[in-house]
Amino acid sequence: MKKSHLQSLFMGGLLSAGLVMSGSAFAAEYIPSLEKTRLFTEITHDCRDVVLKDWKPATRDVLAKYGIDVTAAKLCNGGDYPVFYVSLKYDPQGQTADFYQPFYEAMKKANKDRPYSMISDLDELIINVTYGQMGETKTDFERFQPCTL
Repeated sequence: MKKSHLQSLFMGGLLSAGLVMSGSAFAAEYIPSLEKTRLFTEITHDCRDVVLKDWKPATRDVLAKYGIDVTAAKLCNGGDYPVFYVSLKYDPQGQTADFYQPFYEAMKKANKDRPYSMISDLDELIINVTYGQMGETKTDFERFQPCTL
């Protein structure tokens, strides 16, 4: 039996909707868990936890000045790469340059021009901060899936 043109269009629409829905589910499935992010598979190695009450680098003062709570920290790459677990006040991808640009500049100075990362558990977002050849701040954002217990 031959399908009508209208029936073909309807079936094609259903197929397209199914692909879109399965595509978005497929994409969501591939947001990595924290330990499988680029931060912990490519950027850093040999990370060790820091005891916050005993650890007082200049970067902690900057984070406190900007009202960013540090809940945990790690030192990676021979102790040269800090990873801060933080609660951020503002979305770092939003229209908040007036907050983040001065913050990034202060962190650059406090961390002696070395890169670092912040993990925002509230946003399930990693912010990798590096510097370009002209000293400009570069940020790279990566999503991760929260740990479920």
